[in-house]
Amino acid sequence: MPWVRSNLLCMALAIAAQAATAQAQGDLLGVDDMAEAIVSMTSPVWTGPRTTAPDRVSRPPASLAIRSPYALLTVHAGPGVSDRTLRRALQALEHARARLDALGWPSPIPDGDLGGGPELDLYLSAALPAAAYSDGLVPWSYLDRASTFAVVSPALPAAMIDACVTSAYAEAMLMSAEPAEARSWRRATAAWLTWELTGYAGCNDAVLGQQAEPHRSWIAGAADGGSGGMIWLAYLSERHDAHSRRFIRDVWALASQRTWEGTGLRAEPDLWSAIDAAVSRSGDRLLDNVEELAVLRWFVGRGEPPHPLVASLDADAKVPVTRRMTRLPSRVTAAHPLQPFGSAYATMNAAAWNDSTRLHCWLRGEYGVRWSLVAVQLDGHGNETRRIAAPHTTTTPNSYLPIELDERTQQLLLVVTNLSNDVPDADEADVHERAFELIVDRATN
Repeated sequence: MPWVRSNLLCMALAIAAQAATAQAQGDLLGVDDMAEAIVSMTSPVWTGPRTTAPDRVSRPPASLAIRSPYALLTVHAGPGVSDRTLRRALQALEHARARLDALGWPSPIPDGDLGGGPELDLYLSAALPAAAYSDGLVPWSYLDRASTFAVVSPALPAAMIDACVTSAYAEAMLMSAEPAEARSWRRATAAWLTWELTGYAGCNDAVLGQQAEPHRSWIAGAADGGSGGMIWLAYLSERHDAHSRRFIRDVWALASQRTWEGTGLRAEPDLWSAIDAAVSRSGDRLLDNVEELAVLRWFVGRGEPPHPLVASLDADAKVPVTRRMTRLPSRVTAAHPLQPFGSAYATMNAAAWNDSTRLHCWLRGEYGVRWSLVAVQLDGHGNETRRIAAPHTTTTPNSYLPIELDERTQQLLLVVTNLSNDVPDADEADVHERAFELIVDRATN
């Protein structure tokens, strides 16, 4: 419509003229007032959820500094840190910055010389816990952005410097790019990026912790403050972009926004809703992704790896058996209530069903969430021979599976997953933790 384009052009010219006048007069407030008036005419008042900006934190003291000759990066430390450690940390920081820049991730916002220059500052200090921190929101960026810095321990083993520096830089970069996102999402993404770049899942390698407690949620309740959620991100990357790493980067970009008015930052879309939208646009379903990963993670350290993600994880990171069923009929109750997208694993060996060829399985879950029930038949080597999944529950939290046993089957695996009642929100306390019970019996002919 030509008249619309014409009006927009006139508006843009008017803003440009007003900006030139205001700058000449040293009055930038006039431009802000005009922008706010235009937004108020063209956008409805935001009524969605809000979240607080990251707390402003004072930087730790430092007497030593080494600056990169290649990028806007500086490493600071106290007098007890050796020059060799400083240089090793700077090399790791330069490598992380170069690789993430090449992958299209945004560079952190300049900090206005808060560290002695415009560089991103990394502190080797025990004055603050290792993490990313905010100096506060910057007022001049179109999208919500924060000035940030990173801290790692000066007592790191030499073998962990690369991973810990990479993780700290990634977390600072993510906080700068989207300060409204939950810390657990930043930690999960930083751990995944660190795993891609160094082979370590963040500074603390939370994969073992996440696998050891599969009832945990993937993000808000994940191990190490969210870092365990890197398994979920690695799976999404493998499923949706075949290791190009663009999918995770692009959903972070999709979640970026601008808070024009009011207090607090706009909290929607967040990463969960952005992932849900992106997966749906691909013709896939988020809950199918959750269910598939719930089954795949069982095979870490068991049988032949059926998926590249399973092959890439440490074989020691096995999910435990929640309950072993040794007779028929069997009734199993949850050892732990399942958090949203958390799973439980019950097994039965062939001796329990003897010569039976058909079984019945019932799931009875608590109300308030949807449930997934999958039966996987395994051969003597632990490899999958057959799989059947019940339809996801809706208002009634009960499922039923008729199981036809393959002659090769030596073990039956039942996977139960809490599918939540909606896309989770990493900013809110979990209120959808639920328990369940399973009943397995022979089918009567």
